[in-house]
Amino acid sequence: MLYIVAAVAVVVVVLLVAFVILPAITSSGGPSGPLTYSGAKPVADSAMSGYDGGGWTLLFAVGLVTPTSESFPTNTSALGNLSSSGCTYNIVTSASTYTVPAFTGSRSSGETPAWEFGYRNGTDALGIASVINGKASVFATITGAECAFFAQLLTPIPGNVIDSSQAAADVAPDAGAFLAAYPNASAEFAILGGVNFLGHTLPAQWSVVYTTCTVTPNPTGTGARFNATVNALSGTVSGVETNNSAVCGNTSITAAAPVHGAPSSTPVAPSTALAARSATNF
Repeated sequence: MLYIVAAVAVVVVVLLVAFVILPAITSSGGPSGPLTYSGAKPVADSAMSGYDGGGWTLLFAVGLVTPTSESFPTNTSALGNLSSSGCTYNIVTSASTYTVPAFTGSRSSGETPAWEFGYRNGTDALGIASVINGKASVFATITGAECAFFAQLLTPIPGNVIDSSQAAADVAPDAGAFLAAYPNASAEFAILGGVNFLGHTLPAQWSVVYTTCTVTPNPTGTGARFNATVNALSGTVSGVETNNSAVCGNTSITAAAPVHGAPSSTPVAPSTALAARSATNF
């Protein structure tokens, strides 16, 4: 039942990340260029802290890497399903596209030029902030009873989670062969604070994904994909999967195979991984 609820909670996070736009409102400054999670988080927190009364708690974050700069049009008409579910998507900025800058650095560094951060406030509204090359902006909120219910299932990201650089390092022994074969692969570093349902919990997790599928609005064909699950507190790799014929754009949840004797009861950070893949159609 817990995994069913986690899968349903995915819907909310997918909607949060899938319909994003390039920040065009006043941005808060920070370190420029690609950042790890620990570098981007305080910049996003600063931008979000005073928005709409403040009180925002971080639930998830997704960092995206692409070898070429890619832009995605805002598609507000696609939000019909969100509206019909009793949720309202409130666009803060007027920009028409969201751009993921190209990245030429090491995929195993845990750095990305584009991060998305998802927050919840005291009224269970959901807010999205992005950090693009060190500049943060708040650009959307989601309100409504249905989305608020699912937001309550997600637990905040603990303050002592490992950085994306450490998560990438932890999976490096398993990902080495894949990255050697595909050094310019697209990448995703996604962290979810956890899920809590009727006293049953999923822990804070990192999902690390490398793929040859392009970061474009409507990818086609198949590609190679590596994904791994990492405990966000201990750094333990609990699952690894390599698929050489993955369908590009497929957003199905796939649990990685257990490794190092770890149990296979934990899916691959389902909410965050699916959110990022929906946003980029990996």
